[in-house]
Amino acid sequence: MDQSTLKKLIATCKPLRVLYAEDNPQVRLQTTKMLSMYFDHIVSVTDGKEGWEQFQAHPFDMVFTDINMAGMDGLGLIEAIRSKDVHVPIVVFSAYNNPEYFLTTIKLGIQGYLLKPFQFEEVVQTLQKILNLSHHASPCTLELEGGYCWDKQTKCLCYEKQEVPLSKREMFLLDLLTSSKERIFSSEEIEIAVFDDDACDNKRVRNLLSRFRQKLSCDLICSVYGEGYKLRWHRP
Repeated sequence: MDQSTLKKLIATCKPLRVLYAEDNPQVRLQTTKMLSMYFDHIVSVTDGKEGWEQFQAHPFDMVFTDINMAGMDGLGLIEAIRSKDVHVPIVVFSAYNNPEYFLTTIKLGIQGYLLKPFQFEEVVQTLQKILNLSHHASPCTLELEGGYCWDKQTKCLCYEKQEVPLSKREMFLLDLLTSSKERIFSSEEIEIAVFDDDACDNKRVRNLLSRFRQKLSCDLICSVYGEGYKLRWHRP
């Protein structure tokens, strides 16, 4: 890969949020340093259970995971993630060339399986593949109901080519709700993702949604009784 293409790849990766699960402290540190060449936002966890907790609490654009971990292993983490989100790219870093592991992860819909110790070029090729696939399957500009569009990279909501002014928390809200088309997000999940504190008050979530809805010509967010909230997507 030439330098121009590599720079373009890095520029595309930088704003993405990444979850990385690895139980070996030294490997986790080294791999996190390597990933930081491409990504500015990396959440590193020590096992599948912690990874699943993070995935439920925050939106992620990509997941990297080891397979053999104490407690919930990588396969368990992948299964849990796929039960909620079938689109987020997942890459396995594994020291085991086990056909059963490989076939299981393929069935679960992963985008890469790299054997440790992996080479720099292997990571680059995998990222290039994922972003090329994402370009066709999940473009940065997402079409919502009522003629609204959300740009995941610029964090811009537009209506009829005009930008809708958003607060920082409203941007966090849309980032979360657009992370999965199928998922219903609870008030607690929204509160964790949007408000940077440990307080627990669902009233402020309702107030946030109310202020956001007042800016729009249609209601983009559907309330699901007893469960939470879901975004209304454009239907061709």
